[in-house]
Amino acid sequence: MHLAGNLSDLFLSLWRGMIECAPTDAKESWDWAIFRDEDMWSAHGLVVERAGSYIPGSFDRKPRNIAEKLNTDYKTWEFHLYIFCLAPALLYQILPERYWTNFCKLVRGIQIMSQHRIKKEDLEHAYVLFCCWERDFELLYYKLQENRLHFVCPCVHQVLHLVTETMHKGPPITYAQWTMERTIGNLGQEIRQPSQPYANLAQEGVRRSRVNALLASMPELDDSSTRGPPRLSVQLGGGYVLLFKRDKRPWLPEGQDALVIAQFLGGLQRFQWWARLQLPNGQVVRSLWREQLKQPEKLRVSRNVKFIHAGQEHFGEVRYFTRLATRMPVSGQMPDCDGFVNVALIRLYTPPDDSLLLLSSQTVVSSKLTEEIIVVDVKKIKSVIGMIPHKPTLASGITEDRYFVVEKPGLDVLQLGIQYNSNRDDDDDEGDDVE
Repeated sequence: MHLAGNLSDLFLSLWRGMIECAPTDAKESWDWAIFRDEDMWSAHGLVVERAGSYIPGSFDRKPRNIAEKLNTDYKTWEFHLYIFCLAPALLYQILPERYWTNFCKLVRGIQIMSQHRIKKEDLEHAYVLFCCWERDFELLYYKLQENRLHFVCPCVHQVLHLVTETMHKGPPITYAQWTMERTIGNLGQEIRQPSQPYANLAQEGVRRSRVNALLASMPELDDSSTRGPPRLSVQLGGGYVLLFKRDKRPWLPEGQDALVIAQFLGGLQRFQWWARLQLPNGQVVRSLWREQLKQPEKLRVSRNVKFIHAGQEHFGEVRYFTRLATRMPVSGQMPDCDGFVNVALIRLYTPPDDSLLLLSSQTVVSSKLTEEIIVVDVKKIKSVIGMIPHKPTLASGITEDRYFVVEKPGLDVLQLGIQYNSNRDDDDDEGDDVE
């Protein structure tokens, strides 16, 4: 947690030219200080703020305008989302390429290390990325000059220890301070008498510990499992739950929807649209059907998903969910006990641009939204993702409107088969998981 904050402070100080400059050095020579220009910094802050509307609500707090709010209680989580999710794409072709590619190596390594489960081969990749980043960071910024020695903060070397510490203690997210900070915040909210805040805080902690100890010794007292699912929801099994709203009456699909449903089901039928789907990881997928009714400034887009189709990971925009009545298996999917197959109609994004993936160490996953619609088993949906609009110039020289992927830190990161710029044996068997 604090490492994310320290790295964010270091890079923002460098990019803004705010880090201490020795008398024998000159800020005019700092070609990485792209945000010394206040107009560029202000414009960048607006871009960050606009991107927040495309970050799902399940990602918790979205980054605010960093140019305006940086010095007014900008939260560590906001820094984390900005530096390790948004910055690689937002700084593409703004930060000079050699600094940008170096920064992307750090970001990819942190994305890997933020997972709850990390494969052995991914640990090896992360270690190579961190070593390359740290070496190039010193050569690019510090340049072995004594008057720039303070550029190499302790957090720079701390990054190199993440992999070895993970081998000894497990993934960093399992012992990071996010949980403790949230607990302190929750306890603080429970204080009602301001005269003795610390004594009250201690008593709240003691009371919560007693309740937890009692529930651990007598689980039958826990009534949370008896509350039941949300009203009018449908339990699909495996942690998947269809949630309201739902159409009042069945509709017969038209146009392209009718075509894909007929191909999937072998015929047409009337069905009701469902608005939301809860995933096993706790995220809630929404649909275009309901989100398009909200005002854009009040929306946190949550209809984009990562899912498995034909054995590969894909991205798509959910149009709506539905339950198709059938007694026979459909496309390898067995109907549930109620005689339904539960599916989502998803509009596909194109595969990511390979050249941008390779150049960015897989941190900028850039796609276009197509007109192709497919039917997908809801249990193939793995997570909610953010798809942020941007307009990059690709290696082909084409500049076009696209979307880049943002995944919630802590969930399994994308594995798109693009090699890292490091020595590796591609014939290695799949590594063991570290949990």
